[in-house]
Amino acid sequence: MPLPYTTHSITEVVAQIDQRENPWVCLSSFLHDWWCYSIDQRLDLIHQPPSQPHTEEGKRWAAFCAATVEELCKRTSFPSPAWVNRPEYILETPWFYFAPMSQKDPFHSPTPEPFRQRNIFVGASVLDNTYELQQIFDSKPRWEMWSDEELQHLTRPDEVSS
Repeated sequence: MPLPYTTHSITEVVAQIDQRENPWVCLSSFLHDWWCYSIDQRLDLIHQPPSQPHTEEGKRWAAFCAATVEELCKRTSFPSPAWVNRPEYILETPWFYFAPMSQKDPFHSPTPEPFRQRNIFVGASVLDNTYELQQIFDSKPRWEMWSDEELQHLTRPDEVSS
């Protein structure tokens, strides 16, 4: 008999990272829950603020997770929890982070505002995921050609004017 699925809240993500688990594995589980497995439980995933991490690395990732929650809420028109605005989630020293497997240079790609506000510089594609892309591509009938403007918007959404 299979075990019941356990969701991965942002609080658990920060705690696991602070215990030196791989940040991208922890975040990936949370992101899968946000976009696919626990859409109806999004509030449960983000309502409780993470505990203050014990390590400097943990503090960076806690700020990263606060930015992630704010950006995801913005993308999905979901209310952002108030805890994301706490000062402990703002880094004093800028953190320039290149995401693994990223082919884009964050210095040439605009960092989303929630990350910039926390002194984290990662590039625009940091939270790109297959779930959102599927929604975008599935919205267009397969037999229609994409216009140049639509293609440009898909590749560089921040540079296309509305």
